[in-house]
Amino acid sequence: EVEKKLAAGIDEAQQKAIKSFQEAQQLKDAAYVKKIADMSKAVDEAKRKAEQRSMQTQGEVAELNLEETLKQAFRFDDIDPVAKGVRGADVIQTVRDNSLKSCGKIIWEVKNTKVWSQGWVQKLKDDQVAAGAEMAIIVTEAMPSDLKDFGMVENVWVTTKSLAIPLAGALRDS
Repeated sequence: EVEKKLAAGIDEAQQKAIKSFQEAQQLKDAAYVKKIADMSKAVDEAKRKAEQRSMQTQGEVAELNLEETLKQAFRFDDIDPVAKGVRGADVIQTVRDNSLKSCGKIIWEVKNTKVWSQGWVQKLKDDQVAAGAEMAIIVTEAMPSDLKDFGMVENVWVTTKSLAIPLAGALRDS
């Protein structure tokens, strides 16, 4: 009887030890799973931020490219970038004739996205009024559904990158 009680006590102690070990292991496993989930979220967030910075960088490069192209095409014009963080279009072109007399302003907005947004038009119209510009142009590959290469949307010219300089040349003459 003493042996039975001793064996039962040993068995009970073993069961408690096994149960305690299993609970501790479950906590370690849960912590490990949470750590992996947190790290996965952090990696996804880092990817998203890197992609966002990449898109911003691509947009800035597109703006700089437009500035340089305008400067090369229209040597007498003033081509002024609008500083980052300042409300307004991306580039302001002051058109000058051969005697360097100012003839008007064209404001440019460069969009480096895959989908057209109608909100760009009203924003650029507001920027046009603020800048005192006669014309406003959006350069984008994401054209409105009813335009192919260039056209006018609510008195704002919209064009692809490849036709921006020819359109600017035609508009400057007017």
